Amino acid sequence: MRELQYLSIAKLDDFYEPSRRKLTDRAVDAEASVLGVSARVALGDGTPTEPTPAERLESVLEHLSEQCWARTWEPAACAHLGLDAWLEFRGPFRYGAAVSDVGYDDRGVFVYASLEEHRCPHRDGEFCPNIELLLCGSMQHVRDHRDHPPTRMGSGSDWLHDMAAELVQREAEGDTAPPEALASANLHDQEFAARSAFSMISHFYRTPGYLRGHARVLCNFPPERLRHRMIVATPLYVEAGVQPAPSTSQVGVPERRRRWWRLPGLRSASHESDTV
Repeated sequence: MRELQYLSIAKLDDFYEPSRRKLTDRAVDAEASVLGVSARVALGDGTPTEPTPAERLESVLEHLSEQCWARTWEPAACAHLGLDAWLEFRGPFRYGAAVSDVGYDDRGVFVYASLEEHRCPHRDGEFCPNIELLLCGSMQHVRDHRDHPPTRMGSGSDWLHDMAAELVQREAEGDTAPPEALASANLHDQEFAARSAFSMISHFYRTPGYLRGHARVLCNFPPERLRHRMIVATPLYVEAGVQPAPSTSQVGVPERRRRWWRLPGLRSASHESDTV
């Protein structure tokens, strides 16, 4: 039984045949090229009753498990993700409802910011392959949204809040097409707003938790020296995860650095190499 905290019915609908839902053609087309394959899940004409959202989600996750090869705990797998690609995530987050920094405008935005789980080589002044993940969604998709009083998104984050609010409005109408705000600002301004919001959420939002789920990419900002790669995405679902216990081999020994890569032609396999 999944302990779902967040579920977007509009995104869930996008995986099913258009005849089983009443979304616009634009919303249907938006998913057609995701992962380079059709991402529809046919229920079949002989289905006697309409499946529950939980049952539909399981079918979608079965599909994504075969197609979604990018995972945030294998950072190199996320380097080339673009708009509308899917990724899988798990790890510690801070999260909550977000209002705009200017005017404290509450437009139903709910956000998640990942927390650093592993040692970061930035401490030694080196390049770090870790990823910062910022998820933007709708407060109405959160199970216990009334338990999260809105908090400022942070100075300089206005563009991100506007983009997230557009997502909220679109999904309320059953439209999951990419927000027009993605074309309303240059990449530098988008990145500045995203990193400003991430800093505020990851440091000052009150609620922490170890979470997992799948999300669709909106922006992917490359890493720089002393700056992680940042991915902004919008979640299909978020559920409570179980934080893995440290392996016995790590107890009492210096933490190792990890490098991740994919062999040519193998999109679903990742390989790990450790150096002390």
